[in-house]
Amino acid sequence: MQDESITSLQQTEQKYQSLLEKLHNVVYKVRRETEAEATFVYTMFEGRVAKRQGLTTEAVRGKTPQELFAPQFAGYLQVQYERAWQGEPIIHELVCEQEVYYVSLVLSEDEDGEQELIGCSLDLTLCRQAKRQIERMKKYDALTGLPNQLAFDESLQQAVNGEHESSSPFTLMIIDIDQFKMMHAAIGRTPSEAVLAHVAKKLSQVLDERTMLARLSKDNFAAVLTNITQEEARAKATEIISLITSPIQTSDTTIHMTASVGMSVYPIDGSEPEEILKKAETAMYRAKERGGNCYCFYSQEMVRIGEQWVLRSELRNAVHRNELFLHYQPRYEVESSKLVGMEALVRWLHPENGVMFPGTFINLAEKTGLILEIDRWVLEAACARVKQWQEAGEIHASVSVNLSYLHFKEPDCVQMVMDILRKTGLHPGCLEIELTESVFVEEAEVALEMMRQLKMLGVRIAIDDFGTGYSALHYLKKFPFDTLKIDRSFLENVTISEADGVILRTVIDMAKKLNLRVVAEGVETEEQLSYLREHACDEVQGYLLSRPVPEEQMEKLLFSISN
Repeated sequence: MQDESITSLQQTEQKYQSLLEKLHNVVYKVRRETEAEATFVYTMFEGRVAKRQGLTTEAVRGKTPQELFAPQFAGYLQVQYERAWQGEPIIHELVCEQEVYYVSLVLSEDEDGEQELIGCSLDLTLCRQAKRQIERMKKYDALTGLPNQLAFDESLQQAVNGEHESSSPFTLMIIDIDQFKMMHAAIGRTPSEAVLAHVAKKLSQVLDERTMLARLSKDNFAAVLTNITQEEARAKATEIISLITSPIQTSDTTIHMTASVGMSVYPIDGSEPEEILKKAETAMYRAKERGGNCYCFYSQEMVRIGEQWVLRSELRNAVHRNELFLHYQPRYEVESSKLVGMEALVRWLHPENGVMFPGTFINLAEKTGLILEIDRWVLEAACARVKQWQEAGEIHASVSVNLSYLHFKEPDCVQMVMDILRKTGLHPGCLEIELTESVFVEEAEVALEMMRQLKMLGVRIAIDDFGTGYSALHYLKKFPFDTLKIDRSFLENVTISEADGVILRTVIDMAKKLNLRVVAEGVETEEQLSYLREHACDEVQGYLLSRPVPEEQMEKLLFSISN
């Protein structure tokens, strides 16, 4: 029976020993040999990590740290063991040959009541490597291997705070590939990513290793150049542009690119990271405005450009945020003084700048193509409102809406008008579309055909701001206009200048002979109105009669006349 117990105990001990040996982490025991000399010796050392280092129970039993480890490390362990022996719980990290361990030491007693230290070391190496990898992924771009926006922002902040070697004056360079979206659409995602990786590699080669280089967004890179003069920065920008314009050969095609580079200088152009970055971006956009494939340094003249880019971004969201609204300027028949129509004029209720008039954003909208969406909104809103007024009372007034010449580059222009008329229910005869003379130069033949189609629908066509553009008079005969709107500049001196009077009378007479209805814009004085009445102008609009008014006021005006 006793033999069986001994055998069972031995088997249990063997299983326990086998388990310890298979442990990935380290378990060890330390005993104090002599109180006087404070000598610590190991009584157990198990675990696969320990075994890999040659540290097994058999190899270390009875040996001191000084006998097993380098003097400095042994001294460190001695201090930890002495603290633990005094009953202080010891928890610390230990780095050994690029491996990281979480170590805990506690004072305990064995089965005989003898005090001993029990230590446990958990291998954190893989965990720390994973953590470092995650941190790297947070701050580095997976495609190019370059620092990303987050890492760049931190480095730029350190630079201006004096925590970086580039804290002396430096040049911040923004590099943006021209028309990358178009290229991406043409060749696809995978080739586009290969191109970006290629560009990143080339930039890394042309910029020395001290240069802070990052990929901020899809095709947007940034670099901080230290200890460099403006002339050297110009040369470097030229080199980068030349590098990017070099053809890139893919499996399917040869890709040609250009780039725009914008630069700002710290601390001349600002003392804060956001300011320096914004000004470099402004300079880059200026380079793009010049046609791309060039560089530009920031200057105070670019403040307006920067504001325009901000405004463009805000304007893009104006329709969707319901920030646009309409005012209406009444049109009156000269002979009877009767209200016969109105012109719909868009306004923008900017969240910060308040009400903005067309002169501050329409040109920008045309440059960016946003005018197409804005005009579409104006046309639908105006048609819907007039139809509501007609249904609410005996209202026969028509509405005029301005359309940009850009619509006549769109094949669905006529269809757009048809769809809006059908949707709102407004009769085509109640709509007049105003076009400027730009349409003659930009898309004359296409515009002519579209205007004919609009006329077939019953929509009336007016030429707006006549005399301010570059149209030849034969366009009045060629194009199917119904109305000629005389620009306000013809009226300014008409009562005091014989020459201006002759021009105005000639325009009115010519329009009459072409069976065009004549509308004079910008009428501000009684003298001007009398002159126009005397010379048979059909309709007028202007501050003398009424400023552009909100919908509510226009509604009251219409119903007061109706009643």
